[in-house]
Amino acid sequence: MLQADGLKKSFGKIRATDGVSVEFGKTEGEMVFIVGPNGAGKSTLVNLLTGLLEPDEGTVTLNGEEITDMRADQRVHQGLVRSFQVVKVFEEMTVRENIRTALLIKRKKTGGLRPRKMLQGLFSLDDEHEEIERTIDDLLEQFALEDIEHTLAEKLPHGDRKLLDVAMSFALDPNYLLLDEPTSGVSAQETDYVIETIVDVSEQQNVTTVTIEHDMDIVKNYADRVIALHQGSVHGEGPPTMLETDQDLRRLLLGVEE
Repeated sequence: MLQADGLKKSFGKIRATDGVSVEFGKTEGEMVFIVGPNGAGKSTLVNLLTGLLEPDEGTVTLNGEEITDMRADQRVHQGLVRSFQVVKVFEEMTVRENIRTALLIKRKKTGGLRPRKMLQGLFSLDDEHEEIERTIDDLLEQFALEDIEHTLAEKLPHGDRKLLDVAMSFALDPNYLLLDEPTSGVSAQETDYVIETIVDVSEQQNVTTVTIEHDMDIVKNYADRVIALHQGSVHGEGPPTMLETDQDLRRLLLGVEE
């Protein structure tokens, strides 16, 4: 289980998180969505959980072990992985090469080399070559990227770039995957396809996902549990039906007065 206990983080006079205590992975493969208005502390919470920020107070625990002082890259190797709102891929590399790079990073086989040089040298001599290539094939199929595996990332439409970014996250073999608005910037025609693909792969691999999302239709359709933040604190948590029944939350998120 991934747990936050009393997390506080301030930026100057702004309290981004104010004693947040939450748990993720109460059931295997749980899909949790974090909602709240702009400035509620959603991204700050995810950054604290994944080690991109250090809390002023509070602790983060993963499977019973405190990881508050653990670096972000160390948390990745413990199965705690995140995908950013802004897609982060290697633009000059193909879809297949991007996924291969993520796999080699997970296996600590990059040796500090730049990705292109690594792929041209180290990888060709690796005795795990066939296993890695099979894993790449599986990920390409799961994310429906096999037809564009040799396309440079810089030439991909935004929906495919998002899926590649998430596929690279899955290449890191997560137990917990934190997603920051995975449908942000994706066209209306691609939104359902992108989120359904992520959901399907997460369910197949029993990965607990924690997703920041502003599209309440997505949250209602796919969440097992919803955590609502407001002004850095937990406003409430529960099933996605709370988006309909909690009038204070509806006012905060939608501006609905009833």
